[in-house]
Amino acid sequence: VPSATFAQTNRRHKFKVQSNSRGRIKVRWYAKAMTSLVSYLFTSASTQIANCVKDLRSSEASLVEIARERYASIPHDISNVHLELIDTRIPHSAVPIKDNSKGGGCQIFPQDELIVHGVKVVDKSFTNKQNETPPLVMLHGYANGCLYFYRNLVSLSQTHFPTIYALDMLGWGLSSRPKFETVPDNTSVESAEAFFVESLEAWREKNQIDKMMLAGHSMGGYISVAYAEKYPQRVERLILLSPVGVPENKIDDLANFVNALPFTTRLALKTFRFMFGQGITPSMFLRSMPQSRSKQLVEGYVERRLPSIECPEEKSVLANYLHQNAMLPGSGEHCLSRILNPGAFAKKPLLYRIPLLNVKSVHFLYGQNDWMDAKGGIDVQKLCSERRGDGSHSPQVHVYGVKNAGHLLMLENADEFNSALIMAGGGEHALSPDSPKPEQFDYLNTNHEGFFRQSRLKAQQEKEQESADTVGDATESVQTTQ
Repeated sequence: VPSATFAQTNRRHKFKVQSNSRGRIKVRWYAKAMTSLVSYLFTSASTQIANCVKDLRSSEASLVEIARERYASIPHDISNVHLELIDTRIPHSAVPIKDNSKGGGCQIFPQDELIVHGVKVVDKSFTNKQNETPPLVMLHGYANGCLYFYRNLVSLSQTHFPTIYALDMLGWGLSSRPKFETVPDNTSVESAEAFFVESLEAWREKNQIDKMMLAGHSMGGYISVAYAEKYPQRVERLILLSPVGVPENKIDDLANFVNALPFTTRLALKTFRFMFGQGITPSMFLRSMPQSRSKQLVEGYVERRLPSIECPEEKSVLANYLHQNAMLPGSGEHCLSRILNPGAFAKKPLLYRIPLLNVKSVHFLYGQNDWMDAKGGIDVQKLCSERRGDGSHSPQVHVYGVKNAGHLLMLENADEFNSALIMAGGGEHALSPDSPKPEQFDYLNTNHEGFFRQSRLKAQQEKEQESADTVGDATESVQTTQ
């Protein structure tokens, strides 16, 4: 049931009753929850989906307008930038799903073909020679969508990338959402990766793109690597935006870290790991609630995680975009436990896959306060350098750090993120002298250790080592005194 319906039906519930006891009753929240439940029970599933799609399209249109009005690097020249929401139809047969008949098990847009939705941005002011630059194709992270890049698209296009595509990966956003159980052998890493890789390749072929600069955020970064493994000839540059799944899963270190946590934290973590193992996703959790409550949780998430978004209207539109995305039937979200182990460690770590890629260059972008461990990118850089030193092919690797940003670096510090992405795309010459520049790191020095926030695991290990050293020093002092 869309939030717009709540706004209309809940106007009559403006009262609030509170008692002075500790068991304070908030009738207003209860009325909203009951209105949501009743609306849900008496609205057909197809109508609910249609309303969610309508609301999501509305949020998309608002984010596109915000992108044009507020996030252009050359505001007076915005007339040359064309933003268009696009749907590309690809054949069912291109994607490894069991039911290739009409509808193909799709939960939205059931028809003869699958849809890959996205936004296309073109800056018409570039010359024909500049237009030879391969298009930038951007993939979002887990449970996000193409408009998560709304703060970046216009500025990136005006500065260096004449053509940009940001896509809703298959199974997310307003792309088709086949039931994930229709993927053959859907418990394997390979089949989960193929679901996204083959749909991206079919999209590329349909749009007649010979080569692209492929940039993926978080889970989108992981999928970008999987794509570059199979179709390296289609990737001019690979740009990984705080990618998930790079480091190796060191089980012993993780177990020691978990055992050092307080009992209640360990219990919560074990509960989460159990739910993860059962394939219960965050969006499933949200869909199990009254929609007023799930919307409240998403709004709280945006408020906490993105304080850099100060405009109440912009914050509200983004929250509604994320919420409606989560309310649509689950599809791509179910890849989570197929690809990752608890703790966001990949079952097939990218650490050992990237050095074998047959692409020219790989560029990592991390936020200064990123919860993804930037050391993963540094370690890949080292392995690639060692392979080249041995005479084997391996891509050139660059690592950038965006200041005052975390995992959602494209939203938290959009200006410096844009500069980093432009540099990764070979456009450093296009940046103005006063453009904010990211830090660059090399495995041969340790300057990255002072820039990036330590991972919780590493901080815990150093704390334990410090405690052990303190005990050792004290013991040695006592023995000396004796």
